[in-house]
Amino acid sequence: MKIWHQSFTDFESMPSYARMLADHARQICSTDTVLDLHGLLPGTYPEGVPPLEMFQYPWVRNMLQLKCIENCIRAEREGYDAVAITNFGDPGLELARSLVDIPVVSTLESTLLVSCTIGRRPGLLALDEMMAGVIDPLIDDYGFRDRLAGVDTLHPHVSEFDLEAGFNGTGDVMERFRVNARRLIAKGADVLIPAEGVLNLLLVKDGLQEVDGVPLLDSFGVVVAMAEMLVNLRRRTGLKVSRSGAYARPPAPTVEHIRAMTLRALQGE
Repeated sequence: MKIWHQSFTDFESMPSYARMLADHARQICSTDTVLDLHGLLPGTYPEGVPPLEMFQYPWVRNMLQLKCIENCIRAEREGYDAVAITNFGDPGLELARSLVDIPVVSTLESTLLVSCTIGRRPGLLALDEMMAGVIDPLIDDYGFRDRLAGVDTLHPHVSEFDLEAGFNGTGDVMERFRVNARRLIAKGADVLIPAEGVLNLLLVKDGLQEVDGVPLLDSFGVVVAMAEMLVNLRRRTGLKVSRSGAYARPPAPTVEHIRAMTLRALQGE
């Protein structure tokens, strides 16, 4: 099984996170699974600017989403069995599903689905209000509003670069996570979801699996396992993505035409 992993991080700007991601991938994947890690092109984000800072701009999110969708098309053409998108904004998820037949999964949807198998009231802890604002409408789209204990943010806030430093043994992110997680627990959360990929991996590195008896979901492990499960179901039962409604697939000539016209528009023609 081959899975294309798509991060929205420039791995060159966060080398410690990239190494931890590769190490964790080897631990969580099935023995017959190859998980190829892909980030965004080096230099995608202005130098010194954390990715989440750019995510506050809807136009930037949409432009990066195009890259994700194109990579899903590329993954299918190159023989990958699934794509796993590791970003809690689930960028390009539904559009990609409407264009490829291989399973496409992403972090927020996958963690919400799995959380409801081990608890009744999941709570999400994002890095800041901006990301919480990106996540919030998706909760309604996925039908989880009545199930959720809440979406909270880490105080005081940290950036991905702050978290990157934590892989080298600095910072106090784990204790700060505990303090903030207890606010969600007080609201009734019985499952905790660290709603940011770098934060999740830092907690995995430090071995934090629960707070006051409330389990933490490893979002990276969950999204990879979800991809493996859907590939196996497709192989063994013939399960396919629905082409009725939300995931209606345009004819291949239409896809190529619109891609070509979009490229011309971006080039200023």
